[in-house]
Amino acid sequence: MVKRGFFSLALSPASLKHYPPHTAARRAITEVPLAKKDETVKSVLHRLRSPAEELKMTDYVYVVNNRGVLEGIASLKDLLRHPEDTKLGALMKKNMVIVSPETHQEKAADLAVKHNIKAIPVVKRGKLLGVVPMRQILLILNRALREDVLTFAGIHKAHLNYENTLAVPLFKGILHRLPWLLVGLVGISMAAGFISLFETVLEQYIILAFFIPAILYMAAALGIQHQTLFVRDLALMGKELRLRSYVFKQMLIGSLLAVVVGLTMLLIVNLFWKESFIALVVAIAMFLALLSSSFTSLAVTFIINKLQLDPALGSGPLATIISDVTSIVIYFAVSFALLGGG
Repeated sequence: MVKRGFFSLALSPASLKHYPPHTAARRAITEVPLAKKDETVKSVLHRLRSPAEELKMTDYVYVVNNRGVLEGIASLKDLLRHPEDTKLGALMKKNMVIVSPETHQEKAADLAVKHNIKAIPVVKRGKLLGVVPMRQILLILNRALREDVLTFAGIHKAHLNYENTLAVPLFKGILHRLPWLLVGLVGISMAAGFISLFETVLEQYIILAFFIPAILYMAAALGIQHQTLFVRDLALMGKELRLRSYVFKQMLIGSLLAVVVGLTMLLIVNLFWKESFIALVVAIAMFLALLSSSFTSLAVTFIINKLQLDPALGSGPLATIISDVTSIVIYFAVSFALLGGG
C-alpha cells in the first residue's frame, strides 16, 4: 500500500500504545521516509521535496522490502552526495543500530548518544515498526537530567545541625526546609529552559548530551564535600576559624581536584568514544564547573551563616542548584565557543 509516495509502515501508531510507557515503542513515530533498494536517489529526493509530504523527520530514509523488513538506512547527506541515478541498495548502510519495541527508552537514547546518530529504528522480527526521532531522544535525556537535578537539589544531609531536629515540631521542620527546595525547583526550571536554547548544538553533537549528568554530578559532589566540611568546621572552631586562609586552602584543593578530574575525563572520552575535540570540550567544561562549584559552596555556606540562618538546611539545596545552573551555563558556553552553533 502506498501513502503519499512512501510505503506505509505495517504497524499503525495506535498499535504501539499497548507497550509500557517507558519503552522505545511508545516514543516512536511511524511517519518516516521509506523506499525500496531499487529506487534511485533522484526519485527519493523528488518525494522529499514534495510539499504534499508531511513527515516528522527526514534525517534518514529507511529501505524496506514489500513485507516491511528493514534492509538498510540511507542518510539525507548520503543521498545528496551521490549521483541521482544511484540505487539506494548501493549506498544504504546495512549495519544498523536498532532496538526492539520493549527496549527501555533511556537505553535507546544512550545508544543514539554512543553511536552519534539522530534516530533509532524500532524493529520486531526484522520488520520496521517505527523510529525514535531526535526530538524524543532529547526529551528522554532532558527528563533524565531533571530527575538527577531534583535528586541533587533535594537530598542532602548535613551532619552537624544548628537546631535539635528531634525537638523541632513537625510542621515547623517542614517550614524550615521547604523554602530551600522551592528555590531549587525554580532553578531547575531555569536550567531546563537554558538547555532548550542549545537544541541546535545538541542535534549537531548529540554526544554532548551524554555528559550533562556527569558534569552536574561531579560539580555537585565536590560542592557537597566543601559544604559538609565547612559546616562542621564552623560548628567546631567558630570564631577561631581563620576564614581567609581556610577559603584559600579549600579553593586550592578544589582547583587541584578539578585538574585531576578534567584530565581523567579527557582520557576517558578519548579512550571510549574516540572523540578528541569533544573530549577537550568536556574536560575544559568539567574543570571550570568544579572550580565554580568549589567557590559557590563556600560562598553560600558563609553567607547563610553570616545571616544567622542554619547552613545545615540551606547551604545544600541552594548551593547545589546554583552550582547545577552554573555548570550547565559553563558547559554549553564552552561547547558553543569551541564547536560553534552547529
